[in-house]
Amino acid sequence: MPAICAGSTHATDAGRRGSPVRVLCSDGIPSSAQGDGGIRTRVWGTTIAATLLACSVGVGAPPSQADTSGAGAEGAATVPLAATRADEWTQLFDRRSGWLGADGIFSVPLDGRDGIGDAAPSSRTMFIFSDTRVGTADPFDLTYDQTSFLNNSSAVLEGDQPKPERANFVTPENGAFASHDWMNDGIAIGDTVYATGFAPDSNWNASRVDLFSIPIVGGVPDYAAVERTENVGLLVRDSRYIVMFGVGLMDNSSVDGYVYVYGYRNTLLGGRKDLVVARVPKADFADVPRPGDDASSPWRFWSGTEWSPDISVVEQDAAVLHSDVSTELSVTPVTTGRYAGKYLLVYTRAVQSAALEYAVGDTPIGPFSAGVRFYNCPEPYIYGSQTEGVTYCYNAKAHPSLSEEGKLLVSYNVNKPGDSPLTTEIYRPRFVWLDLNQPAATPLAPRATTNVAAGRPATSSRGRITAAKATDGAWDVLEDGWQAKVSRNAWLSVDLGATRAISGYRVKHAGYGGSPHGTALNTRDFSVEVSARPGGPWRTVDAVTGNTENLTDRLLASPVSARYVRLSVTTPTQTADDTTRILEFEVLSDAGAGPPNLALYRPALADSANSTAYHATDGQVFDPDLDAWVNSSAHGSKSLAVDLGRSHSIGRYVVRHAEAGGLDPALNTRDFVVQSSDNGTQWTNRDIVVGNGSAVTDRTVPAFTARYVRLLITKPVADSVSEKTARVYELEVYPPAGE
Repeated sequence: MPAICAGSTHATDAGRRGSPVRVLCSDGIPSSAQGDGGIRTRVWGTTIAATLLACSVGVGAPPSQADTSGAGAEGAATVPLAATRADEWTQLFDRRSGWLGADGIFSVPLDGRDGIGDAAPSSRTMFIFSDTRVGTADPFDLTYDQTSFLNNSSAVLEGDQPKPERANFVTPENGAFASHDWMNDGIAIGDTVYATGFAPDSNWNASRVDLFSIPIVGGVPDYAAVERTENVGLLVRDSRYIVMFGVGLMDNSSVDGYVYVYGYRNTLLGGRKDLVVARVPKADFADVPRPGDDASSPWRFWSGTEWSPDISVVEQDAAVLHSDVSTELSVTPVTTGRYAGKYLLVYTRAVQSAALEYAVGDTPIGPFSAGVRFYNCPEPYIYGSQTEGVTYCYNAKAHPSLSEEGKLLVSYNVNKPGDSPLTTEIYRPRFVWLDLNQPAATPLAPRATTNVAAGRPATSSRGRITAAKATDGAWDVLEDGWQAKVSRNAWLSVDLGATRAISGYRVKHAGYGGSPHGTALNTRDFSVEVSARPGGPWRTVDAVTGNTENLTDRLLASPVSARYVRLSVTTPTQTADDTTRILEFEVLSDAGAGPPNLALYRPALADSANSTAYHATDGQVFDPDLDAWVNSSAHGSKSLAVDLGRSHSIGRYVVRHAEAGGLDPALNTRDFVVQSSDNGTQWTNRDIVVGNGSAVTDRTVPAFTARYVRLLITKPVADSVSEKTARVYELEVYPPAGE
């Protein structure tokens, strides 16, 4: 009898790190999805592929499909609030010496005013971090020399703007809080900051929770006078659950007199994190319960029906306010916009995923709506080549006092398991703005396009000898592109030969060719201009600031007519390097009625050999050595995922195997599964192929909607081939016929 999926678990961390996932089907067949992205399966009495089709990796209800198609609080038609990158805040933590990066960023207004936009030019805000990297970074390629690694650190920002000269980072040898604890959220009450921290066990779960008291002297924290109350009663550990409080604090005392202290219930079988809550009168915050002495403390824990002095009530299902949250999060009272008068829960779905979500509650204890995905963090795909595809995002939360009227500032962390990342780009917080008034814009419909700049003559203000390389179709190494020194700006102009209707453009930056410096040399700020004559006048049709990605692929809202198109660069890299490197500049024109390949040039992420994953979406099937993703890892299965940028309706896919690139048919992929996901973490099987021998697989499937599509290879070559290497020249994804 085929296996029927009875339940499965998330690829999330045990406490804050990645851990294996166990999937159990109803006939007792187990499988394990490892944190490195590969799925290693032991199966008796059936094939691996058949088991994967019957038992998809994922759990519970599918995640919300917010993108711009919406989901959650008001049902499937809800459009999420608009979200944009907050580069000015991200850059505050992009440093070259001393504090280089950390996770666990909490913000504590030292005057105690934590409403949206409460910070003023005279305010001071304390940041609380956990694991922290200290050292120096090379200003040109962002590689670093680590001098110490702390379990916690801190910073104080003066004012309400992200000005580096007004931020003071605190990194003493024993940590800012004189302990090895990982830190949770904090709150300023009177002349003291209170925060909790925890000592992790061998699985990174909390073994003990401590309360920290930091005096505020002269308006700033006195880190030399930190006091720690060890082993307070904010932790439950038994054979089923670990529950810890302190991962998010919300001061609601102006409304009902209480501070709400949020925590998560970690289900040990599966690792799912669910939201729970306690509360305490603000004046009594420091009177924390001690283990075994709940009744004498004013702290109370929500059971689902009442506030109890017994912390164990939070283990019951009725106490759960929201499921699948992250291990750090926030709840914020909203005073304006669509959700005025409500409470906004912000978190990362399933701890580690690309999905930043919010849920809306009527009170601090809910009921909260279903999650609405408002942002997909791009870093797993941006930095995949630096980390062999294992970069992840986690622990989204809001920073109300540093927000602006009508906009909520949200941070999330970026990290990778295992060895330290190569550059400072990975391990530091990122920020986005959540607009409380504006819904997300409807994205442009996908269109099939053609590159009308291919092979056309190019000129430039600098680096003229290499200008033609930006339109020659080669981009595998840095030497394949236009390179020019940029003092204030530099430009590259392409003559299309005649006036053309231009619908978009692509820029392949330095990292697209697998730069040894990762994303450090990618063009940061630039614009695209058009003209009817070679000398202008020029009209700007698009501008990009703060880019870090290897590829910029943008469609214009409506076509423009021009013969000359110019790329104008103002900031050439992410670093002090002043050389711009453009591997390829493509100018796009609509190609007619042909269906668009939704995966073309989209970022790809592999379980291994990730530095060549982009070849599977680059449209090239000419060179047998250069145009394929080649994965020779010893993984029992091999995976390649594509981020389509947003949710799309999908009805067909194409895989071009080894023979399509001119190699032996025995090297064609034999067994594989096509999967989809809304968040890049939980996958649903959509099609299965067993025993393929063809050079090209072109299959129509029942229509589904997804942002991520993954090719999971379980048998990469014929049995006669001893070297089990996967080779995929192209993975193409198309909408259903007629759409």
